Amino acid sequence: MKSLIKTIVITTTVLSMNVFAASAMESLSIKTIMQTMTPAQVEMTLDNWKSEEMTHIEQRAQLVSDGLSLNHRRELVKQQIEREYSQTAKTFGL
Repeated sequence: MKSLIKTIVITTTVLSMNVFAASAMESLSIKTIMQTMTPAQVEMTLDNWKSEEMTHIEQRAQLVSDGLSLNHRRELVKQQIEREYSQTAKTFGL
């Protein structure tokens, strides 16, 4: 029983450290980007990313296996791309 508790505690600690490290790296990356790129460059890069992702809607929709029709899966993928674009633009203050 003690070894099980130790394992759970160690696993939880390691996972929480990984989440913190990822969050710190993300924050650092955002700051670096904001210092090295103009808002117009960031926006252009995001627009290019979104455009590229939109060209792959069909392939991504094919990978979704939740029983929805292909049209619904396409719409779901499109909404995910739009949401990610909006959240990233918001992060950069655009």
